[in-house]
Amino acid sequence: MTPRLLTTQEAAERLGLTPGSLQELRWKDDGLPIFQNGLSVHYRLEDLEAFEQRELRTLLKQVLQRERPLPLIRAIARSLNLSVNTQGVESNPEVFKPAERQDLKPAPKVKGAAHIPTEQPARVLPAKTTAAIDLSLQPNHAWYLVHTKGRQEDTAITNLQRQNFRCYMPMLYVEKVRRGKPVVVAEPMFPSYVFVQLDTSGQGQSWSPIRSTLGVRELVKFGGHPPKVDAELINALHKREQLQQSNPQALFAAGDKVVITDGPFAGIEAIYQTADAERRSMILLSMLNKPVSMRIEPGQLRKCG
Repeated sequence: MTPRLLTTQEAAERLGLTPGSLQELRWKDDGLPIFQNGLSVHYRLEDLEAFEQRELRTLLKQVLQRERPLPLIRAIARSLNLSVNTQGVESNPEVFKPAERQDLKPAPKVKGAAHIPTEQPARVLPAKTTAAIDLSLQPNHAWYLVHTKGRQEDTAITNLQRQNFRCYMPMLYVEKVRRGKPVVVAEPMFPSYVFVQLDTSGQGQSWSPIRSTLGVRELVKFGGHPPKVDAELINALHKREQLQQSNPQALFAAGDKVVITDGPFAGIEAIYQTADAERRSMILLSMLNKPVSMRIEPGQLRKCG
């Protein structure tokens, strides 16, 4: 019987590789014989199937050498949209059996750095960040900068406001992982610094209580004199804060290189794609030389670099 021959392109598609990667396998002498007629290179289907079986056996052997192989087998099966027969893994060649999974859906294709629209759930921000802020300058007043003690910005603001000083601390809104789930939190744009309005006429409220205020370190000075902060800068910071509040800085962006930090795939690098409606991260990782889409909790990822 004449063996069935495949072209280089057909063989590469069969193995989920590019023609260039397939050529590298030949150069490495990985057991892929070829049939050459002039400049035309062909592969026998039987040789490709034998290569796939060897790769599968090598992977299973590595998995079974672990102390607890079954959790890893299940994780691999879930990522491949398969169910696992965990009985007789060593002897049964049909380890993976196709099964319908309603909870796994193919990830949208990523083209370059194009934005992928996702369904964004409601984001609950701290109550203090949603309150209206009056940044208008009082008569004969100007903005100055106060240096607070470490992580005591809120304490300083509370005690300054009790003394009728008008304060402003611009915030940043960023995604953080809390208890394994991504949430949007507010952080100071300039940690340990707070803007405060002070009377410049010399006839109004005294500045002297500021230094002794709980949470305050000192009034920022240059050459012994506190410089005024331009009111336009304060307004610009407030506008930036409002814009950033409606579009918080995401934990990951499409195309980011990430590394899995926990679970059976710990230490493996992947490409972040997007987040699903349940806020789980969707990533692409390479398995058996094929890109595989996988859902994972954001708390199990860390950005590379």
